[in-house]
Amino acid sequence: MNHGKKRWLALALALAMTLSLAACAGGSGGQTAENPDAAGQQQEQQQPEGALVSEGMVELQFAKLFRIEKFQGGYRKIIAGNEGTSGQREYLVVPEGMDVPEGLGEDVIVLQLPIENVYCASSSLVSLSNAIGALDRIKLCAIDRDSWELQEVIDQMDAGKLTYSGSYKEPDYEMMTASGIDLHLDTAMLDDYPEVLEKFDELGIPSLVENSSLEEHPMGRIEWVKVLGVLFGLEEEAQTYFDGQVERFNAACVDGSLGKSVALGYITTSGKCYARNGGDYIAQLIGMAGGDYVCADMEPESTGNTSMTFEEWYDRFVDADYFFYYNLGETFYSVQEMIDYNPLFADFKAVQNGNVWVTCDGFSQKSADIVGVITDMNTVLTSEDNTVTTDFIVKIS
Repeated sequence: MNHGKKRWLALALALAMTLSLAACAGGSGGQTAENPDAAGQQQEQQQPEGALVSEGMVELQFAKLFRIEKFQGGYRKIIAGNEGTSGQREYLVVPEGMDVPEGLGEDVIVLQLPIENVYCASSSLVSLSNAIGALDRIKLCAIDRDSWELQEVIDQMDAGKLTYSGSYKEPDYEMMTASGIDLHLDTAMLDDYPEVLEKFDELGIPSLVENSSLEEHPMGRIEWVKVLGVLFGLEEEAQTYFDGQVERFNAACVDGSLGKSVALGYITTSGKCYARNGGDYIAQLIGMAGGDYVCADMEPESTGNTSMTFEEWYDRFVDADYFFYYNLGETFYSVQEMIDYNPLFADFKAVQNGNVWVTCDGFSQKSADIVGVITDMNTVLTSEDNTVTTDFIVKIS
């Protein structure tokens, strides 16, 4: 081979090596036309094995007192609890058959699905569980059979599938362990009984305290169904139920006032009178139904009730067009019973005009259908027939 040919072959070899190196360098840069997913694969490879990979937060429309974060593989993190004794707690819900991830904080409470043996001391969560077909997961409750008004709950108790296990403040702990309870659901009323939570912690039974009653918007109470959806592996059912309630809510609410004033309160068996605060959910329901609540200016930013004397109650309620009595404590099933209790009831404008209504039995247990209350109130306020019947508020005469 002559000198010229050798030189040409050397140049060709050098060029080939240069192109090969350039191609390798381009590949190490990650994303190329031939491998557009290379960068994502490299990032995934850097993720520690067994670590949780977030898929974002569950969207909440009304609720503000809980949060749910989604993770790859079906893992879910719930942050819930009241600001009192229990404080907010963090729960990791692990799908059935999946391993508990590594590196969890020591305060994270692990809940392994399926959850099938629950003690529930919250009537609201019992009602919502029933709404999504999960009532059979609740085995023990804090309300006795004769105090229930939800027929599905009564049927479960009569069939021996649901058992009363003592009041929320004095539950039967032996029954808890004998029944293999794997989750305790309760309300913020436990703030006054911290020893109950401490005992459940001692028994190794995780507790989740719900405070849906403190939600600013009435529909926030309903949105707690999403927490139950995660706990029971029924997220799709919970979302479907909630979406249906939102649709009904949007159709039920009245745009503006109907110009009719409404009083609402109750009297305890000891004679104390209470009126709902202006910020309470029932006061809001009256407004959403088109009524003007006579105590809207009383604690407008607070839920719950304000105590007052009957004379103060009288001054607030006497001129209201409609009187909705919360049949709690001192109960009335006729207007005459009211007047017999206190003759001043006869002065009420609503009594004189035949516009007195009481809440149905078990009203507080039917919280899964808040929209139904709005609809009934609107029916009462708009009907020209004051004998009209509704489900949640019942006319008395």
